[in-house]
Amino acid sequence: MKPVIEIDNDDSQRLTYRVKLHHDDPVSLSVAGVAVDIIDISAKGVAFRYQGDATKEVYPMLLTFETDKVYEVACNLKIHRRSNPEYSAEYIDIDEKDVTRITGLIIECQKRDIRREKLLEVERRERT
Repeated sequence: MKPVIEIDNDDSQRLTYRVKLHHDDPVSLSVAGVAVDIIDISAKGVAFRYQGDATKEVYPMLLTFETDKVYEVACNLKIHRRSNPEYSAEYIDIDEKDVTRITGLIIECQKRDIRREKLLEVERRERT
């Protein structure tokens, strides 16, 4: 008998995949003009590290990344979780085309992760 899979359609749960970035992924983020380190990113939002206090609810952001070409996404971030120095935020006032571009970035990052894992696997086999 096949296992039963139940999917909870609770709106409070994430509906998009988050990807952790690798140090060589061509992605940068600035929040209110300050460069921050990205923890993970999805088509709906981003988690980042910032050593200062982010006390306001909404901040302007600029996300720059390269997939097939260099893209810049400018919109606002609404901070949902504060655990200094880590923050989680949702994109607001974002164009649908930019959401599509970020989705493309996530797919590219997943492809890079798969390639990295395959290379590590080959290196492990060669050592043995």
